[in-house]
Amino acid sequence: MPRQPEIHISSLVIQHSPDRADAVREAASAVAGLDWCAAENGKAVVTLVTASAGEVIDRIAELNAVPGVHTTTMVYHHYEPADAIDAT
Repeated sequence: MPRQPEIHISSLVIQHSPDRADAVREAASAVAGLDWCAAENGKAVVTLVTASAGEVIDRIAELNAVPGVHTTTMVYHHYEPADAIDAT
């Protein structure tokens, strides 16, 4: 039986070189499902919407590969069936 589609909502903190902030933001904007929320002093807060936990891990790895990024840390993760979110 196929799995029911899910929606995964995550909040991430990206620690990066302050002098690379513009380049990191530009690269992050190309990451599927990512929304840049705030940044200051080498730290950025982003939200991420994906269809699976595996995609969250893939996006974190993608962000960590960006030149100037030191680390990306998930600080919040929530998921539920997609139809439950569509019903609200």
